[in-house]
Amino acid sequence: MADFAHQAGMDLIQLLPINDTTTFMDWRDSYPYRAISVFALHPIYINLHDFWEDLTDRQQSDLLKEEKELNLLEQIDYERVLDLKWNYIKLLYDKKAKKIQASDAYLKFINKNSLWLEPYACFCVLRNQEKSADFSKWVDKTYSEKVYAKLKANESTDVELELQFFMQYFLHQQLKAAIDYCHQLGVAVKGDIAIGIAHDSVDAWTNPELFNLNMQAGAPPDVFAVNGQNWGFPTYNWERMAEDNYSWWKRRMQAMSEYFDAYRLDHILGFFRIWEIPQESVRGLLGQFSPALALSAEEIERSYGIPLRQWGVERFTKPFIKDWVIDDIFGRDYRDQIIQKYLKYTGFGNYAFDQAYDNQRKIEAAHIDEWIRLGLYQLHENVIFVQDHKNPELFHPRISVQNTISFQEFGAEYQERIKRLYNDYFYGRNYNFWKDRAYEKLPVIKDSTEMLACGEDLGMVPDNVPDVMYRLQILRLIVERMPNDDHFMNPLEYAPYLSVVTTSSHDTSNLRAWWTEDAETTQRYYNEIMGWQGPAPSVASARL
Repeated sequence: MADFAHQAGMDLIQLLPINDTTTFMDWRDSYPYRAISVFALHPIYINLHDFWEDLTDRQQSDLLKEEKELNLLEQIDYERVLDLKWNYIKLLYDKKAKKIQASDAYLKFINKNSLWLEPYACFCVLRNQEKSADFSKWVDKTYSEKVYAKLKANESTDVELELQFFMQYFLHQQLKAAIDYCHQLGVAVKGDIAIGIAHDSVDAWTNPELFNLNMQAGAPPDVFAVNGQNWGFPTYNWERMAEDNYSWWKRRMQAMSEYFDAYRLDHILGFFRIWEIPQESVRGLLGQFSPALALSAEEIERSYGIPLRQWGVERFTKPFIKDWVIDDIFGRDYRDQIIQKYLKYTGFGNYAFDQAYDNQRKIEAAHIDEWIRLGLYQLHENVIFVQDHKNPELFHPRISVQNTISFQEFGAEYQERIKRLYNDYFYGRNYNFWKDRAYEKLPVIKDSTEMLACGEDLGMVPDNVPDVMYRLQILRLIVERMPNDDHFMNPLEYAPYLSVVTTSSHDTSNLRAWWTEDAETTQRYYNEIMGWQGPAPSVASARL
């Protein structure tokens, strides 16, 4: 890749996150944004050919045969590749461990990284033993030095710990060598700092106080995800992190600076505020921004004329379910079936969920037809306000509240009052508050290394985010075809100073694939951005 970039005249290679993600021990771990450690590198990247001379003729032959088969597949067989590499590393460990473990370089690596390396190795050993990364079900629900000492004292688990050290040492050595090679060619390397960690991760196991493990991070709805996004990561306990001046973040950044010249700070909006979703929710529509200036019942009534307490708080915060609502979502022919199986009558024409289905996680776990499950999710989301996660006496308007059936039940006057509250809340009320929160943490994190910072500022972006990034000298990310006003960003005319402009990202299709998705949109791009007249070619080729 470095040779290609150099020959093509490119100065920088950007990688996706490279941390270990081994949670489920199957293909689901191929998702790079759910790390079990923000320090450990992923074992799948080990280069076995660096140990070629240590393999027997038979082992070399078998490796080449299996590599050939894997490389001929149309899609990567993630599980088989990872198993292959672990099998050979175990062989190499048996042959080389004693010699490597006595070397100065190895001892220096272990001593320098023991703070994260020891709990990481323990986590991997216990995960493999329990066949689950869910540490809440382990005997040792929180890491301590006693856990390490206990595993170290056992001969078999001691070998497993040392195997993890062995793997991480060579991953480090190989990555450093690859980075050095890039630098020799004048090519810089840009890493990716994921906004979240896995719920079942070493970091959460070791420092549970730094995370809100009963919450999930995600994103509010947009044109690409109308129901919002639920990433499943715990949110950060920023108040606790601030107590030691964000030590965990600084150590994380410093570890990455050993390899990278620059980094992409994933979802930089999360350092202003995060979309926080209750643990019992599957979709993202019942989330709220955290932190945020929630509304009291008194303010809702006084400032917006919405009779919250007079009509009953539950009318606004509990799913609004009546016969005609059920008919609207499922069809009248299925009303009785839905009521009998999933709901209970509460009087005055109202229904509530039966206890067996009173949150989205319970519905997800049940054996229900897809169309019914999606309809039940929609019923759960049919609310006007969501209660604050820390103080249930405070309220946030439900995102996209105008799309709910509950909203449609109000007359025009009350709809306008709710719209005014909604617009005030989402487009102004919290802007300065979020800016202050970003200034508390971003300078500390950015200044912990000399890497060049680039923030991914896509999505529902408050007006003051670009100004904060500019003042902190954090580059913005702009994708030509992802503006907020349904127009393309012309990089030659409108790209702001200190920004990275790209035609595509890992969150979009590539330019050639996108070219064939919508002929009308492609035609506009051809005329407006490329500046050419006439009909756009049907295929984007190198000669275009």
